[in-house]
Amino acid sequence: MDEEQRIAAAKSSVSEIYNALSTNPSAWQFSLTTARGAMTAIDATTYMRRGDQHDDQVWLVNGLQKLAYHEPDVGAVNDISEWCLRSWLVILQNHPNSVEVLKGIGQNWLLKAQAPLARIHRQEVSSSSSGASTGRSATFASMEITRSQEERAATQQAAEAEARLGLPDYVEARAILVPATEYLSRAVENLAGQDTTSGELLSMTAEAYMNLGNVSYARVNEGYFRQAVTYLRRAAAIEGYVLASYLQQYLDDFGRLVE
Repeated sequence: MDEEQRIAAAKSSVSEIYNALSTNPSAWQFSLTTARGAMTAIDATTYMRRGDQHDDQVWLVNGLQKLAYHEPDVGAVNDISEWCLRSWLVILQNHPNSVEVLKGIGQNWLLKAQAPLARIHRQEVSSSSSGASTGRSATFASMEITRSQEERAATQQAAEAEARLGLPDYVEARAILVPATEYLSRAVENLAGQDTTSGELLSMTAEAYMNLGNVSYARVNEGYFRQAVTYLRRAAAIEGYVLASYLQQYLDDFGRLVE
């Protein structure tokens, strides 16, 4: 099989993956062997280094990345997700200002962050439930809380929240989300127009900053939240584009606090 035949076979395999994820997403695991075969075929060629195949390259890597992160909260299919990231970076060498490639890289990092973010969320929900249970078991006398006690409790809660930021999942999430925000911001900088595709990118970039703010220390997180609001405002202003409900709620709640 010559190089062009390998490339054609890989494209056919990725087309099958797109179709399988669309028609039977719950059976996504059955596409893993097909994906790895496509990756092996492409690696045996010069395809990713070709500068005249941008659109097809983006289509191919996006298909494999969609499979790699089919259940991002659980975690990535690591060998496929890492292959996608390497491939994006190779394509970027020929197209340093490509919105699609920069978005692909940023999205790869953002999706990678979903697993530690999901673990953090479960820990916080568990901690909150435990605290509520403890509070309900307190005596009625303890409800007589003075202002100074409230202040001490608030200070303690803030200190505990700050301490949690040093836990492994928070450190991991920050380390992943920083490149996510950097590449997505670069993609936004290279936007040529304002359409629904632009809205999706702006929303994704805002979400990356929201997540980074949530796992960062108080001295820096305000800047991340402000960035998120800025991107959401730009997305909301695009005619025909509608923010996801949770992003609209975030903009409603925090947008009024940001000039």
